[in-house]
Amino acid sequence: MAQHLTDQDIENIVELLDYWPVDQKLTWELLCKAIELQLEFVPAPTRQTLQKYVRVKNAYDQCKKPKSTQVKSNPSQKLPPSLKIAQTRIEALEVKNARLEKENAMLLEQFVVWQYNAHKYGLSIAKLNEPMSKKSSD
Repeated sequence: MAQHLTDQDIENIVELLDYWPVDQKLTWELLCKAIELQLEFVPAPTRQTLQKYVRVKNAYDQCKKPKSTQVKSNPSQKLPPSLKIAQTRIEALEVKNARLEKENAMLLEQFVVWQYNAHKYGLSIAKLNEPMSKKSSD
């Protein structure tokens, strides 16, 4: 039976991809192993399960893109460890930023669809802005 992932599981997996080491190869198999080891998700979700989630798939695709922002250093010039760490952190944050921008654009597109359908089916702004009902505490 396919594993169901919670929103928090998906967030953790996407975060894992955001900080995937630039010098380490990324495959679905390696990602599944990393999820099992680092997130202690036993058994690890399969590639098929992960690909069903748009956020995970987009983060994976973003991580697989060639890194054009990498600084090409002169082989004879050694960078101090602090600069290497900073460069790695900057690259990870740039990847995360690109992923979040893409997710934001997708959410805006979804909002336009909802806006169109609300108008099409005659839902008023007041109706759309009604607060969610609270669950009974009994």
